[in-house]
Amino acid sequence: MFVNLDKALILIEQSRYKLAAIEIERQLATDPNSSFAHALLSICLIEMNRDREATQAAKRAVYLAPDLSDTHYNLAKILYIQKQLKPAKKVVQEAIRLEPEIADYFALLSVIQLAQGDRDRALFSAEQGLSLDAEHVLCLNLRAMALLRLRRYQEAQTTLDAAIFQDPENSAAYAIKGWVYLYCRNRDLAERCFRESLRLDPEQEQARTGIVEALKLRYSLYNFVFNYRNFLRQINIFLRIAFVSIFVVVSLLNWLFLLVPLSMLLLETTQALFNLLLRFNTQWRSLHVPSH
Repeated sequence: MFVNLDKALILIEQSRYKLAAIEIERQLATDPNSSFAHALLSICLIEMNRDREATQAAKRAVYLAPDLSDTHYNLAKILYIQKQLKPAKKVVQEAIRLEPEIADYFALLSVIQLAQGDRDRALFSAEQGLSLDAEHVLCLNLRAMALLRLRRYQEAQTTLDAAIFQDPENSAAYAIKGWVYLYCRNRDLAERCFRESLRLDPEQEQARTGIVEALKLRYSLYNFVFNYRNFLRQINIFLRIAFVSIFVVVSLLNWLFLLVPLSMLLLETTQALFNLLLRFNTQWRSLHVPSH
């Protein structure tokens, strides 16, 4: 009865999503009320960049099994992939309400909160996940990321050491550790961590971005740009917009106040110039990394 779904699961593991979707649709032709089949179909569709259909399939799975936490968790992931953060957060919180003892759910909530810039709550969610599973590697990574953004570098490094101990091939942990060293102004150790991360996973985007930043930090002027951007990231995005808007309005009365928004524009221009300069760096070219 579930032969089609068994085939689909194997095909999904092989990243052959189009063929998997065909098998799932065959199953749904005989059992249209299978919430599991609809959830699996949503995974295939999102990987095939058919976002709207993926959302519909995931919502159908929730409709058919509203008391099953996994269907809510799957829908939350589908929404998060589409950057629909607010509805994704609401849905994963429902999954947690239905089944509050699963660390994966808290990990996804932490991911969403980090994407929203809510560092404190992201840290709390990751720690809730770790209270359920102290060896949960993703929760360890997320705790370290939240601590990094809170500038609690020593705690972040300790957490990453634990994550790497649990999984020595944890490429994300090495990438985050590289960023910790970068913000602690230890460029050599940062580069070493980024390279180890890329050795484990050549597609690790955080490591690729990090090693480009490390290369640019070899130029003294860029250190000021990097530190200033790090400072701005600690400020809420709405406060940043309000800050610039106030100075633009006031500048209409006094041209001196134009120096603030102009300095921000100059920093962004400097960032672009250093990206261009790196194109002549042999190490940058070997990474095949686009300009960030």
